[in-house]
Amino acid sequence: MKLYRSLENMLLNLIQWLWIRFITIHEYINIYKKRNLYKNVKLSDIQKKQIDEFYIENYGKKVPYLWHRLYQSYTGKFDYKYIPEIIFSTKLEPLGNKRLEVLPYENKNMLSVLFGEVDGIVIPETYLMCVNGLYMDAQRNVISGQKAMNFLEKYQSGSYQAVIKATVDTSSGRGVRVVDIVNGVDQIAKEPIENIIKSMGNNFVVQERIEANDKFRNLYPNAINTLRVVTYICENDIFVAPIAMRIGQGGGLVDNAHAGGMFIGVSDNGELNREAFTEYQNRYFQHPNTKTVFENYKLPCISEVKQVAIKLHHQVPMIRFVSWDFTIDKFERIVLIEANLHSQSVWFPQMAHGKAFFGENTAAMLKLASGKLQEGD
Repeated sequence: MKLYRSLENMLLNLIQWLWIRFITIHEYINIYKKRNLYKNVKLSDIQKKQIDEFYIENYGKKVPYLWHRLYQSYTGKFDYKYIPEIIFSTKLEPLGNKRLEVLPYENKNMLSVLFGEVDGIVIPETYLMCVNGLYMDAQRNVISGQKAMNFLEKYQSGSYQAVIKATVDTSSGRGVRVVDIVNGVDQIAKEPIENIIKSMGNNFVVQERIEANDKFRNLYPNAINTLRVVTYICENDIFVAPIAMRIGQGGGLVDNAHAGGMFIGVSDNGELNREAFTEYQNRYFQHPNTKTVFENYKLPCISEVKQVAIKLHHQVPMIRFVSWDFTIDKFERIVLIEANLHSQSVWFPQMAHGKAFFGENTAAMLKLASGKLQEGD
């Protein structure tokens, strides 16, 4: 058994090593693709010295300036504590959220199991789920495929809206469908709901479509528009990174930056920053579709969202980083949409705010990444 465990650990370490190599290549390709965004950002000698001294002291070596220049190109703000995406994705996240360990928790059908009993939030009602091809009702009772179809047929004579999304191997809005069913046919895609369900594969969930708070809807009504709130453990405490809001546009039904949405910084008191951005740096002072001006626009419940995010993280203390997606519904309830545990990002909150993701905890997080600070210290 001891030999087996040793071989198993060797294999797992190899898989982790291969994953990190893949992500490293991806990050360098990605920063190269965005070179036109930061080519005109020139760091002064003083700024370069600040970066070098800070990283040598806490990380043990210098880092390329490319990510500092990229983040600065959005708001124009310099911060020597910016965390390059490549350090987070190849050092910190693999250390604190080992991919093979967090994947079972990442399944979106686990959301209510892990977090459904936490006070202060609601989770969208589940109509139907499918786990590895096994159909289950809202109470997680196993049902047959025919019963699942019959369940949906009860809506055939009426109308309802729902969100259908894949529950594994998804990111950036992929595998998400918003449906508007009238007499069994989706009015958006003009396709029977049974055909849609059959096309979703073996892992998906059918949930209610949340009616967003007016403050969220007035920004852009076609998407939910979500708050990305990242909590992280540092030196035995849980902290909240700067909050960013993602907003859909152009008729899109999702708000993800990779899917064409925009992002904007949110202050601790709920006010939006002056300017929103897309991933490739289109800039907006007002929403291009609704003409809603961002500056001084205030969202409700932001302080409560931060506190509930910390409370939620206590449910999974074995995981160092969690990227929560929240919205506020029409009753001003905090709605937990997703909990993302791997392939997370630090780039767009830094771009949105023009300040370091970990703030005053940056030195400690760099020491953790370098091995100077052991996990759990």
